[in-house]
Amino acid sequence: MRTFTSILEDWASQVTLLVKLAHGILLDGIVLRSVTELQVINLTTISVPFILLKMTHFRPFVPLHYRLSRKLWTDNGGDSLRYHMGDGVTWDSFYNRLSSSNSLHFDWFSSYNHLKDFLLSLLNDIAAEQHTETPLKLLDVGCGTSDVGLGIFCDSTVPVCVSCIDRSAPAILAMNNILKGPTIVPKHPNSCLKYIQGDATDLHGFPSSSTSLVLDKGTSDSLLRLSKMDAQRMVKEALRVLHPRAKLVQLTDEDPDARLPFLEEAGAGPGVTFHELGDRDSMPYYAYIVTSPCLAQ
Repeated sequence: MRTFTSILEDWASQVTLLVKLAHGILLDGIVLRSVTELQVINLTTISVPFILLKMTHFRPFVPLHYRLSRKLWTDNGGDSLRYHMGDGVTWDSFYNRLSSSNSLHFDWFSSYNHLKDFLLSLLNDIAAEQHTETPLKLLDVGCGTSDVGLGIFCDSTVPVCVSCIDRSAPAILAMNNILKGPTIVPKHPNSCLKYIQGDATDLHGFPSSSTSLVLDKGTSDSLLRLSKMDAQRMVKEALRVLHPRAKLVQLTDEDPDARLPFLEEAGAGPGVTFHELGDRDSMPYYAYIVTSPCLAQ
């Protein structure tokens, strides 16, 4: 018969294992980048619950900096970025380190593959509404080194001219270097792609009523860490460059209770719609769609 002390020791070792899993510690030669679903069962050999790791259903609940490879995140200053997401100098440092480690793309949530079906369907809808064969002008604000703009360029069956803008010079340099590499062929021969260093809160290089779609993937979230006024200014600039039948789309994990009032206050009006994009890493994500005011009126 097992002693009470041995049972407690077993239970303590199981709790320690769970803690290690939650922090992505090296286990049997594999660094866990996510924690799979855990199920509590009773084993006949002991009288306390045992944590069983199920390898069939992935439901990670680790925080952002553990969702990435811990080495990639920590080696490139991710812990500093986590607390200074509105600071341009910190982003520059982060992207410089990524470039030196030969990392091509960084998405701090929802890569292109996760958003592909939604974005391509949206582009097809906009093209159908505008009844034009000229390329749709798409602006990706705060693009960083995300693969979203590049993915749209490669996969869109409707012609698109994608302008990706970011204030970080290292990020823009990294993406332009990718374009200088092996030839990237777009799905539509009339599509084009360019990366521009610039400020999403001051789109002076883009005329009013000139753009079909403005994408904001997490940029407003980053700006809100620094200044609500800057985040609102970015929304106002996005609305300025939209022409009739055009849309601003914000991709974020912020709940509607918080994001809808923010957008209305920033000038989007009350007619904002949103779609649930599903859960990623146990976090729900949303697409907030703002139609240009001149169309809504």
